[in-house]
Amino acid sequence: MPENDEWMTARQVATELNVAYNTVLRWIKRGDLVGERIGPRVYRIRRSSLNALAR
Repeated sequence: MPENDEWMTARQVATELNVAYNTVLRWIKRGDLVGERIGPRVYRIRRSSLNALAR
């Protein structure tokens, strides 16, 4: 994993992909997108995971 791999919020991912925030959460829960839960309703997604989803 690259050292400069940036972390993004679920809202940032939703904005970048032009999808709803709930869609991003659904992808994480289904395992389509790798995200780390850091709080009760807070997720962080690495840009490399986002790029892998786009492939």
